[in-house]
Amino acid sequence: MKPLIAILALTAALGQTPAQPRLQKVVLNVTDASGRFIQNMRAEDFIVEEDGTPQKIAAFAQESEAPVSFGLLIDKSTSMRLPLYVEGKTPTPAALLAAAGIGRALVRLMKPQDEFMLMTFDEDVQVKQNFTQDRKKIDDQLYKLNTVGGATHLYESVAKALGRMKKAKHRIRALIVITDAYDTSGKELDDLRPKIAEHEVQVFVCGLRAVYENVDPTAVPLFELVLKTLAGDTGGLALIVDVPELQTTSTVEGLIAFAHIIALNLRGQYTLSYYTDKTTPLSSRAVRVRTIHPNLRVRIRRDAMQ
Repeated sequence: MKPLIAILALTAALGQTPAQPRLQKVVLNVTDASGRFIQNMRAEDFIVEEDGTPQKIAAFAQESEAPVSFGLLIDKSTSMRLPLYVEGKTPTPAALLAAAGIGRALVRLMKPQDEFMLMTFDEDVQVKQNFTQDRKKIDDQLYKLNTVGGATHLYESVAKALGRMKKAKHRIRALIVITDAYDTSGKELDDLRPKIAEHEVQVFVCGLRAVYENVDPTAVPLFELVLKTLAGDTGGLALIVDVPELQTTSTVEGLIAFAHIIALNLRGQYTLSYYTDKTTPLSSRAVRVRTIHPNLRVRIRRDAMQ
């Protein structure tokens, strides 16, 4: 009986269709020791390994000219109210003013084929301008941002904003979040992380950190954790700025520089692909990409690996 079972098992195994190799996509950036993005790399400059085994690059492209869909999500909750910036007779929350400034800097870095969506949030998300290629429409809405109010439902708002990014028409998508990062909804950061993973959108976060004498010191590391998690889970970047410094020239220049870094990050992406016969989840495989140039650093967008 046992020989018969063995024969039947062997017959069944031989009858199975072998796993067909599939194309594994990897999206990445390359920077030098100073953090500058490196362009004009070639396929032969990269070494790809999966679970320690070298892989042959089957397709390669640089995304420098690819159009981008930008989504800008600005926190306008009550906690963004201080300090006040007075221009003429109209007081405007400096944090909100800085957020609008970053938005205007990004708009000026847009290419003609790019599109832009503007959203604000407190307890919910408000779409101020749907995706458009008209820079003036975005600019006009940014100049209208001058009031704050409401609680900070950061996690739910980011999730909703990512959902709205599905309407973007371009493959490269980025959500820029400007917030003080103090969620008051009672939700947990871990509730948001699975939702982030559902979307192929890079998240860039500018955190405006309040520095007051009565701030709970334990809130500072939490603030940094929230920002770094939102950005890190998607291959984006995070910038933290102390609120009292918002009106200094160097800080304003730093915020504008962050907008430039976002644009360079998106324009400096490479996409390479290789064939794999692995059927295990991507999270259980070790995919490593490096360059033949030891002074260059490769950063893989894990959210964009398909």
